[in-house]
Amino acid sequence: MLRIGVGGYPPAYNETSFRNNRMRIFEWLRSLDINAFEAMMTYGPRTPVATCQTMRQLAKEYDIKLSVHAAYYIVLTSSDKEKVGRSIEMLKKTFEMADIMGADVVVLHPGSLYKKTPVEIAEILENNVSDFFSQTGKTNIGLFLETAGKRAQFGSVEEILSVTQRIEGAYPCIDFGHVHARLGGGLADDNTIDQIFTILADNGVFSATNRVHFHYTPIHYGAKGEIQHRKVDDIYTETDATISLNSAQTGNLYLPRYNRIIENLSKLNNPVTIISETHNSQEKGAMAMRAYYKQLGFK
Repeated sequence: MLRIGVGGYPPAYNETSFRNNRMRIFEWLRSLDINAFEAMMTYGPRTPVATCQTMRQLAKEYDIKLSVHAAYYIVLTSSDKEKVGRSIEMLKKTFEMADIMGADVVVLHPGSLYKKTPVEIAEILENNVSDFFSQTGKTNIGLFLETAGKRAQFGSVEEILSVTQRIEGAYPCIDFGHVHARLGGGLADDNTIDQIFTILADNGVFSATNRVHFHYTPIHYGAKGEIQHRKVDDIYTETDATISLNSAQTGNLYLPRYNRIIENLSKLNNPVTIISETHNSQEKGAMAMRAYYKQLGFK
C-alpha cells in the first residue's frame, strides 16, 4: 500500500474555516483522499503533549499515517561535542513527542560537510547517530536521514546509504527534488529515476523488513544545488537560472516529475509513504500523485 501525504499545514488549509481548529486537518486531508501527514517540528519539538495525544487519536480515526520532521538545527555531522550534545537532546525530545503522537518515522537533515570530505563526515555522523541510539534505547521509531539538495551538505544518495546501512534503526529518506538539484538536473527522465531505485534496491532498502518513507517536490536549482521547492504545475520562465539546464523537458515544467516515481513505488511490497513538499501547495502535489496512483489501477 502506498500512502501519499503532506508535510506540515498547507496554506490552502490555513485559509479555510478550520483556521482556529487545526486538529480538523485530519478530516480535511481525508476529504481529499490524502492519508499521510508529516508534522513539522523543524523549529523544535514544541508541540504540547495534549496536542500530540489528540493527533494520535484523530490519525487513527481517519487512518492517517503520521511522521515527524525534526528540527533543522539538529546537526549530527559536527565535531563540536557541545553542539552534538544539544542536538542529541533535541532529537531525543523529538522522538518522545513522536512516540506520544503515534509516529514511527522521524526525518532528519544530517548537516553540513564543514569543509571535510564526505568519508570523514560519514564517520562522524555514524558515531553521533550510534551515540543517540545508545542513549535512546530500544524504540520502534526509525530515524530517516534525508538526502540534501545543496552540495555543501552531507546527503547524496550514496552518502546517506553509507551511514544508514551500518546502523540499526536508521533508514534513508530520499527526497527526489533534493537529489535532482544536487545532481544539477540529474532526474530529468524515466531512466535516471529508475537508476535511483536500482541503487536503492541493490543496497537492500526495499528488503521485506524495511519501511520506506520518501519526499517529493519539483525544484528550482543552481550551480550550488537547491534554490527553492516549486509547485507541481509550475513552469520555467526565461528568468530562471536553470532553464538552460532543462530546456528539453515537455512544457518546461519543473522537474523531477512524479509519474515515474509513483510507478516505481507502486511495485514495492513494503509499507511505503511519500510526502509532498511542493511549495505552498503540499496538498496539490499529494492530490496529483494520488490521482496518478489511481490511474495506474490502485486505490
